[in-house]
Amino acid sequence: MKYPNTLDINTHRAYFCEHQLSSDANRHVDGINLDWDTCNPQPLKILCLNTIANNWLTIPFFREIPLGEDRHFLLDLLDLSFPLENLCARIRSDAFWRRAFVNRWKTYYPIDVDEKPWIRVYLEKHISEMLENLKPADYEQEIVQKLVDLCSLHVRELRIDHLEPPTNENGDHIPFDLILSNLRELRKVNITYDVKNAGNNFYLGCATITDKDIKLMTQGLERCYELTEFRLHSTKLEPAMMKRLATAMDKGCPNLASVGFPHCRCGDVGVRAFFDALSPESLPNVKEVVLTNNFLSAESILFLVHLVRRRPIERLDLRLNPIGNPGAIIILTMMFYLPLKELNLSCCSIDEEIEEYLLMMLRFNKSVKFLDLSSNKLGPAMGAGLVERIKENKTLQRFDLRNTEISADFRALIDETVMENREKHSLSDW
Repeated sequence: MKYPNTLDINTHRAYFCEHQLSSDANRHVDGINLDWDTCNPQPLKILCLNTIANNWLTIPFFREIPLGEDRHFLLDLLDLSFPLENLCARIRSDAFWRRAFVNRWKTYYPIDVDEKPWIRVYLEKHISEMLENLKPADYEQEIVQKLVDLCSLHVRELRIDHLEPPTNENGDHIPFDLILSNLRELRKVNITYDVKNAGNNFYLGCATITDKDIKLMTQGLERCYELTEFRLHSTKLEPAMMKRLATAMDKGCPNLASVGFPHCRCGDVGVRAFFDALSPESLPNVKEVVLTNNFLSAESILFLVHLVRRRPIERLDLRLNPIGNPGAIIILTMMFYLPLKELNLSCCSIDEEIEEYLLMMLRFNKSVKFLDLSSNKLGPAMGAGLVERIKENKTLQRFDLRNTEISADFRALIDETVMENREKHSLSDW
């Protein structure tokens, strides 16, 4: 058949299925092939979108395509192996970045997504994974700078669960000065220098943080002007390191609201060095202090109380510290002057000697909503007094008394009263 002159050549190319024709001289249609749909060929729009997706690196059309199903169709066609630089520069779709996240980390799903954009979720996981698996010997400033520049506009939380150890005992970990100082939107930092995998380079002390490590990290910390939460956990900290950290926070983190050193074994000397480096005007916005498992005694509690009194701290976590009865009495006595809403004294070597102070605090304190005294030997005799006193408290909404030798019957009565307080507050808030 003669090709009609009125038919546009591009239309002919779009709808002509040349691969379905036989290769002989007659060029007849293969009628036996049932896969060739002669009645419902692909629309021209779909063919165009396929072409754009196949050539997206050379012609990165996305914003030029109208909003609607055409963009969604193109996002489904795009190859997830394209360079991140091109994808981040052009695409913000939550559907695309969620698909990319699930495709890359098939066995991991974030539990704190909430309303965060998925591009942020993806890049926060991406930079964390890259830094966790980066060996100190392979660290190159130019490569890390490109990684930070790629993520800086989106990353607000940096979470490092482990780091690769140095190759020798005198070596250092990867430096964090360039990383922290160039993540301009950083709000939360959660870092540990601990090691999860014992490879061929493992040796005792490979997870020890060095003076150079802490120096470089504090240099970056001084430029985290938008930081609101800082956690350094499971890392042995010396007093000089604690002092350097306090100085860096005072100098560069005016908006800091949460500070934590859980499982850092800093001891009384380390905590005192941290507090001594702070002036009365330092860290004015801190509302949360976490010092879990730091070998603290009653001596540290005195310095801690002075810090808390000058700041609007609402949550204090001291669990797993052997502060004993003297430390607990200091805290319970000072709670009349503190705005604390949450207090955790679990596993703090406390016994029945604090009964008088605890009952007095429950009677007169009007701010504490959560109190944890679990895993302390309070004794069975304290249960009756707590049941009577808790009825006068209309603020407490959670009271953990597990493993305290208080009978289950008394704990059930206490939980019932606390639950009533919680329901009243929830109704009033609603």
